[in-house]
Amino acid sequence: MEELVMECNKNKLIALLISIVVTACNHDGITTTGLIYLNCAKAENKEAPELSILLKNIRYVALETNDFCPMNNPSNIILTDKYIVMDGGDKTECFVFDKKDGKYLRTIGMRNNEGPTGYTWATYPLYVRGNEVALKAEYGDKYKFFSLDDGSLLRTVDGKIDGKRWPNDYMYPLNDSTMLQYANNHFGNRKYGLQVCTWSGNILKRFSATNNFDRDKRMEYLISYHNEICFYTYNDDVYFHEFTSDTIFRMNKRLEGEPVYVMSKGDKIPVPELRNEIDQEAKFKKLIKFEYLMETDRHLLMMGNRWNKSAYIYDKQTGETIRLEDEQAVFTNDLNGFLPFWPIDRGRGEAKNEVWALIRPDQYMEGVEATGVNPLGFDLKFDDNPVIVIGTLK
Repeated sequence: MEELVMECNKNKLIALLISIVVTACNHDGITTTGLIYLNCAKAENKEAPELSILLKNIRYVALETNDFCPMNNPSNIILTDKYIVMDGGDKTECFVFDKKDGKYLRTIGMRNNEGPTGYTWATYPLYVRGNEVALKAEYGDKYKFFSLDDGSLLRTVDGKIDGKRWPNDYMYPLNDSTMLQYANNHFGNRKYGLQVCTWSGNILKRFSATNNFDRDKRMEYLISYHNEICFYTYNDDVYFHEFTSDTIFRMNKRLEGEPVYVMSKGDKIPVPELRNEIDQEAKFKKLIKFEYLMETDRHLLMMGNRWNKSAYIYDKQTGETIRLEDEQAVFTNDLNGFLPFWPIDRGRGEAKNEVWALIRPDQYMEGVEATGVNPLGFDLKFDDNPVIVIGTLK
């Protein structure tokens, strides 16, 4: 099997070109190389913008609560044209709900590798393509594809490459037969971080790890972060960004990572050696790490992390990047006067013009009390399943 490996020298050349561009720019805008430069480190603090600049409309879907779909802090969610597909959280299953009314439709597979439809855990993000979802079985040695329409097991695919399990912490579809896989660099000595491969096990491209470090042997545990790499789709192209990088890349047809956005973070960029630090919270409060990225025809949205929740918005029309601090890191809801909103991801396939966010039932009830607005028209109980907020992009 032929492996196409991105050479380290090529990586260094791209990094050098980017550093030259960043050094030459002191404001937001498109550079002479075509790269779009965002000065996040010096972005001006602004008040939360109005939601109507982003969305045409917004609606709320209360997920049905019953004994078949218990949840525990769910966050791994995909919207399709018909369904809300979600991993219910720790020690729960993968569930499918009707996107129109939130009705529980079915459970996919059986957690804990039990029986022919058993699996170990969900893929992250949930690997949904068309009306299929893939789940990890036997700790990643196999992948099982299920139908979202009826929950049936469609096929089982070998997850090993060259006879070995590849530790893919993140998976993202590139097209019907090809995916991106990414492995966290816990020990600091990983040879490859990102790879492009087919479901038949052929590696089409491997990218050398860019965040190696000398691990402190006194560390008694491994540290990983939520969304060490962010994937998103815009105009049918797939983009990616590593948290120790200042660049968003687009995967082109030649399976090369083309730099598109350079987000200058100055001295606030996380370094790989952070994994050696004991007090992670104190460090990340001073750094810029994005956990969610999303692009629309007008905006690039960059959401911070649990320790530094500041968000950034790049406006393609004005060329301006603004910073929203903590409580302001949302869009104020001028569409219906209810709770503020920040989209987590876009839908897939026919739902690609929709975005979503999740509201816990306690948050929803507090919002009703604070605003006097109840979009659902009925009350929730504290132990109900969450509400999915779905907006249609302008």
